[in-house]
Amino acid sequence: MNSNPSIGEIYAHPVGRDAIDKLLLQLGRDRRWVDNPLIRRLPLRAVALLARPVLGPGFADSLLQLLGDHPGTPAPRLPTENDTHASVDGPAPWWHSAVFYQVYPRSFVDSNADGVGDIPGITSRLDYLAALGVDCLWLSPIFDSPGDDAGYDIRDYRAVAAEFGTLADLDALIAGCHDRGMRIILDLVVNHTSAEHPWFRAACEDPDGPYGDYYFLRGGPGTSGNPPSEPPNNWTSFFGGSAWRWIPEAGRWTLHLFAPSQMDLDWDAPAVRAEVADIVRWWRGRGIDGFRLDVINYISKRTGLPGGNPGIGKLIGFTGVEHYFFGPHLHAYLSELRRNGFTRADADPPASSTVRERRADGSLGDPLPQDSVGVMVGETPGVGVEMGRLLTAHEPRALDLTFNFDVLDEPGRVRWDDYRLNLAYLKGYYIDYLGRLGAGERIALFFDN
Repeated sequence: MNSNPSIGEIYAHPVGRDAIDKLLLQLGRDRRWVDNPLIRRLPLRAVALLARPVLGPGFADSLLQLLGDHPGTPAPRLPTENDTHASVDGPAPWWHSAVFYQVYPRSFVDSNADGVGDIPGITSRLDYLAALGVDCLWLSPIFDSPGDDAGYDIRDYRAVAAEFGTLADLDALIAGCHDRGMRIILDLVVNHTSAEHPWFRAACEDPDGPYGDYYFLRGGPGTSGNPPSEPPNNWTSFFGGSAWRWIPEAGRWTLHLFAPSQMDLDWDAPAVRAEVADIVRWWRGRGIDGFRLDVINYISKRTGLPGGNPGIGKLIGFTGVEHYFFGPHLHAYLSELRRNGFTRADADPPASSTVRERRADGSLGDPLPQDSVGVMVGETPGVGVEMGRLLTAHEPRALDLTFNFDVLDEPGRVRWDDYRLNLAYLKGYYIDYLGRLGAGERIALFFDN
């Protein structure tokens, strides 16, 4: 794409279309403001100049940089005879029509009267969930965590938080789900870890050692060990304030897009990607059928971590978001994780349990072989229809389903505003979304949580 394409050329690119649609939504404008014969012919820089009072300077360069991260539009994936997800003559994958039921363990069932819901409590209600017609149970984080962000700050990916129970309790829950013809997935948070994770502690002890590469450690001490006057860039946290925290013992700034105790992992480090794949394989061996991957589209940050466009930051609410919400290596890293973590190898030992067949009449049959690929549900805030299709419907496949809350962002409003949802907008949103999906493509529809 040249340095001054037309609006029509931008809108024809899947990333460009979603980016423009998102801006129009934030401005409370219909897409017909852009998607019409007159505006489509105008060059980008001319429109950006006219819109400078709203978008600020540098918008055209920021948009072109984002499109430059994804220069080619891959061809839609076509089913083949050997396709394990959508074969020509075989059945559709189970998740095409599945009902996923989310459980927030802390508030579901308290089995030991200590005031906190727990895993044995969930197990005690499996017959109820099966009677509802649930196909897959989804647990919000149950991993060991300091609890600074409701468990989304993980300290140990292979341990259960003590207040919820033990690994043995979780194994019993997995087997209980499978015995009733239900699958089970966990919430996996791998954009960041807790500051108490051993990886981050090792990084602080030796920032130039191997674990220093696991995180975004930048800069060096200022006068008398005080931090430099400014953090490495102007990115802001989703929890407010700068996205950077000074770590005195390391003499470095570290990036946290969320809470100051949630340190972003640097997925450009091959060791990080290998660690995450190993975690997935470990849980698949215990019978887990897949994961809901928290804010997974944030894992690829633009090289050099350049400063964010202030105009975009003011409009969207978070400065720097254009450099990571659909990063340059996102598709490649997720495809690699699918191949190395979620895909069962011939040499892998059998899973500790697998789901029983659920027949059309509701009766249960024998345990089925473990799915060759665990289901990958990606939470992808800010990723629109076309970007979602790139991640789920093109080769190499990255995700099975995208899941986000963008349906709650009405024109001129965001999900945190206090407003009554316009049901006509809700209907139009889904009609538009579903009408743009190709054969075999799916979106995760949610009703409540």
